[in-house]
Amino acid sequence: MKRKFADRPGWKRVPQRRFYSEYLHSAEFTGYVTAFLMDAITEPLVVEFKDQQFCIVDKGFTWLQYFPADAHYVVTAMFDAEDEIVQWYIDICKQWGLDKRWIPWYDDLYLDIAIAPSGETWVLDADELDAALQEGKISQAEYEFAWRETSRLVTEIERGEFKLLEMSKIHLSMLKYQENGHLNGDTGRQASALDEKDSA
Repeated sequence: MKRKFADRPGWKRVPQRRFYSEYLHSAEFTGYVTAFLMDAITEPLVVEFKDQQFCIVDKGFTWLQYFPADAHYVVTAMFDAEDEIVQWYIDICKQWGLDKRWIPWYDDLYLDIAIAPSGETWVLDADELDAALQEGKISQAEYEFAWRETSRLVTEIERGEFKLLEMSKIHLSMLKYQENGHLNGDTGRQASALDEKDSA
């Protein structure tokens, strides 16, 4: 099981970035929201699901990442340089938390859900989950939990009940146009300095 960090340290594809992390508490959402703004890249990143291609990394792109309180998933909303949604991506996780820098992390449980702007949805990386079970990286209980959580989320998405998808557009506007460039909530913490560069 791999631990992943919201600020993506050492990601050479994005050598210049800005990163913010805020704790939000409202009727609609409670948890951490992070913003990863791509100021310079080495090359774009294009992913393909079946016959559709999505450019998810390019100069000027922004990724908002959601860490909902008491949840076992992390949502990434990927926006292009014109602030149009490119894709939503949900990582199923065993748990998430904060490191000593107050940067959110999560323990990835392999299964992912990708959602296109059209609403088309794909469940990804089932083969990685199977391999993790066979190799003893996860337990049978964790394997079954990952599938239950994925099925539950897909049902919510298909019914139009997964509200984070629409909320991400509102939060992007808050990020872009509020003073100091970071989100407002009941309490908040800016997690890192501007124009952070990879050392690797």
